[in-house]
Amino acid sequence: MLVKLKAGATTSRQLVQEALERARGCSAELNAFAAIEGRAVDRAAESDRRYAKGLVRRLEGIPIVIKDNIETADIETRYGSAAYIGNVPKTDATVVRRLRDAGAIVLGKTTTHEFAWGVTTSSDAFGPTLNPADPKRIPGGSSGGSAVAVAYGVVPAGLGTDTGGSVRIPAALCGVVGFKPTFGILPTDGVFPLAPTLDHVGLICGNAEDLVLLASALGMDIPRSDARPKRKIGVLSTPTDVPVESDIASDFERVAERLRREHDVVEETERLDEAYSIFATLVPAEGGMVHFSRNSPSLISERYGKETAARLERSRSISIGDYAKAQDARRTFSLKMASLFEQFELLVLPTCPCSAPLVGTERVDIDGWTGDVRKALMAHTAPANLVGYPAATIPMPRMRDAPPAGLQIIGQPGCDHEVIDAAAQLQNMSCMDRA
Repeated sequence: MLVKLKAGATTSRQLVQEALERARGCSAELNAFAAIEGRAVDRAAESDRRYAKGLVRRLEGIPIVIKDNIETADIETRYGSAAYIGNVPKTDATVVRRLRDAGAIVLGKTTTHEFAWGVTTSSDAFGPTLNPADPKRIPGGSSGGSAVAVAYGVVPAGLGTDTGGSVRIPAALCGVVGFKPTFGILPTDGVFPLAPTLDHVGLICGNAEDLVLLASALGMDIPRSDARPKRKIGVLSTPTDVPVESDIASDFERVAERLRREHDVVEETERLDEAYSIFATLVPAEGGMVHFSRNSPSLISERYGKETAARLERSRSISIGDYAKAQDARRTFSLKMASLFEQFELLVLPTCPCSAPLVGTERVDIDGWTGDVRKALMAHTAPANLVGYPAATIPMPRMRDAPPAGLQIIGQPGCDHEVIDAAAQLQNMSCMDRA
């Protein structure tokens, strides 16, 4: 897209008009948009003037989407909640401002689970967002709208947030690329917090190579390299007590076999079972502090969705002692992860243990294991949030007609460029082609 703009093969106005048309179709078919920004055409005209004058910025004229829990000046930001209908921020979140300053054009706001607190991107107030690969299924969440918009072809990239997998899960289930950087690398001011010690801004793209451009525009130091080094990679086939769906396990093994031929692979048997239970205490504790500090119990009970209100009611029973114990367990888990990464540079595992569940599913059955949909989808992604390590997901090559699944790549803290580079390398490998 950027190449065509620079070559004069198209204009930003034309790209944005086409993207707006696709956005309206995507919204009607899959309910992926909370707001569509009609003024984007005017901003595209300004980008075309900059092209004519040779004043081109890094993302000049490229349409993008922003998750609805990230504030955008003069565009309604509901945080996925009926309680905030009509809320129009006066300023952009820092990450949005950086993208605008780089020339990107915000096409609209994408749907999210209420306050980003869920994995299905379903809403009592606004309805469910649907998976473009199979509209009977969820897209994952909570950044489901952004993943759907990219997978549908509305835009090449978008922003989401990731507290326990909320970028990587929908990216995996929709067949696109998602990336969560090292904790704290991207600022979260202007993002409605879910659990502040776990929240990350994340990126969703159609192609891993586009992560370099987007991350750089956001201020991350991502050196470009054509080298494709031999890496030391840990392969984790059985990450947790949630079993991996048999067909995903088979596809993952084919990827692992290719990695063994081209890289130095360490077969890792350590499991990360404890991560989800730690996460499941921290999030309601921190979420309760966020919401009860902002709104009264009566407003929450009257205007929030039933699911969120019920979670906040349950959060009242979590004591400061419970929270302290969970944070202590988190520190122990962090030491365990650091010890694991003494053996390798990157850890590779399935992003989710199953493919996208049907809309309305509350419990998931996987090879005899039964559990709630949140644990099923987050079991493999929450560990990276607990320790703040960078993590990406790329589409896993599937057998013909199989639903999308993801291959997750976790790196060491501060080594975001290595995770992005590896994601591009693995996506471009011949084994990444669909069977």
